[in-house]
Amino acid sequence: MRNVKKAKHGPALPVLDIPQGDVDSEEEESEVEVEGEMEGEEGDDGSMSVEEEMDPEAVKYIEQFKIEVIEDTREKCDGKGLEMAKDLSAGAPQRFLEWVVSPMKLEKFQEEFWEQRPFLIRRPKNRNYYDGLFDKATIEKLLENHELKYGLNIDVTKYDVDGGRSTYSSEASATSSKVWSKYADGWSVRILHPQRWCDPVFLILSAFERFWGSVAGCNAYLTPAGSQGFSPHYDDIEAFVIQTEGKKRWKVYKPRTPAEALPRFSSPNFEQSEIGEPILDVDLEPGDILYMPRGTIHQAKASPDTHSLHITVSVGQRNCWGDFLELAMPRALELASEDHIILRESLPRGYADYMGVAHSDEHENPQRAAFIEKVMECMARVSQSIPWDSAADQLAVKFLQARLPLPGQEASKRPAKSTGKITRKSKVRLVAPDVARLVLEGDAVVVYHMLKNSRDAHNEGDQEEAEDPEPGKRLVFTWEVAPALEELLSAFPEPVEVSSLAVSGEEIVTLVTELCDHGILVKV
Repeated sequence: MRNVKKAKHGPALPVLDIPQGDVDSEEEESEVEVEGEMEGEEGDDGSMSVEEEMDPEAVKYIEQFKIEVIEDTREKCDGKGLEMAKDLSAGAPQRFLEWVVSPMKLEKFQEEFWEQRPFLIRRPKNRNYYDGLFDKATIEKLLENHELKYGLNIDVTKYDVDGGRSTYSSEASATSSKVWSKYADGWSVRILHPQRWCDPVFLILSAFERFWGSVAGCNAYLTPAGSQGFSPHYDDIEAFVIQTEGKKRWKVYKPRTPAEALPRFSSPNFEQSEIGEPILDVDLEPGDILYMPRGTIHQAKASPDTHSLHITVSVGQRNCWGDFLELAMPRALELASEDHIILRESLPRGYADYMGVAHSDEHENPQRAAFIEKVMECMARVSQSIPWDSAADQLAVKFLQARLPLPGQEASKRPAKSTGKITRKSKVRLVAPDVARLVLEGDAVVVYHMLKNSRDAHNEGDQEEAEDPEPGKRLVFTWEVAPALEELLSAFPEPVEVSSLAVSGEEIVTLVTELCDHGILVKV
């Protein structure tokens, strides 16, 4: 076989349930503590001071954190974005993202802005650029036709500088009369995860997920004229703010400290005195799009003379190198302890007499220096044992299980199977790119796929996938068919003739038939 090997580091890690939370939390109540001032004090764990540890790359990041405003001078453009989002071909998500950030080139966005600095694209000649994505009438229909729970599907909030943020709460489901009554009194309405019910938003998020390979999310924000719904804060996602109705004044601020550059978790509410001066203070109008990397502090208030409606589309939550290593390091420690006797040696007798917070300033102590040197030597062994591929498989499978179904591939909309009988002369291909993944688990070869995913619970924090996925989402095969599976799952868009696969007899026909029955492969 070509790439699938029984590596020294063993089988793939078991697929764990990693809490996702609400993608684009946009000011959820948080337990996160505010980072302290960067003084040269010793940490409680005996580590070096924040000042001594200050990451020069993070310092440079904040220094270069400037916003760019781009004026789209094109005449009226055709809104063909949603048609691109429906396309399941390999290059369709890229074409869709090019449309979203046009006239900026997608390459420029990825090289100069992604995770680096914000931008605003203004479209004075194309105010209808994002027409049809989400509007106030959609919220009215949602309240009439669906049971929306406070805190789960809908929030009603209000913010003022003196009193901070207030959130309306009720155990009862949201009613149209109550929500619009609060709205008339100046309260904002947030719809969480509208992709469950709104097809245009579903298409946007599906394209984002296919492009970035991480879970996308969305919230919609309806704010009455002259009101503000949320306190200043930053989020743990890459945010794309798309204005669809009315006008809203946005203030954007750079991260306050190096520790808040590209944060892994959202901030608590900030006071105005904590955030400094904005690097952007501007009105967003329909057709405009604002991109903000994780850690960008922001607040927004509707114009005095009109309401505002925008959607925030997000990606990148808990998808950084730290998250990868958080999965990989425990297994690396296990493997290194098996492979290297140094990690199995006892700690030195009396180490507690010179290690610990009470001894952290004993820099000249030779026993302490020797202990730390030994720790670093052990860590070097651990770093050599990191199961790179197994950890990558675990994250990739987690995404596969959490992502949206493909447009047109939802179980309720999928046509009845009409594959026809599979023979050795049949040609088949993957139904769409990246819908299935081959991993190793013990002595088995497992294919995970997302073709039974539902949009109904997408991003729902309290209904995470269990460790054992739904039956049919995990197909188990013997080791002998791994080369054939690898070829079938990697050949897209080219078809593969069944007889060319390196499995003899009718076994290969049975395997291909099973993959076709699950919708992973289609006969061409």
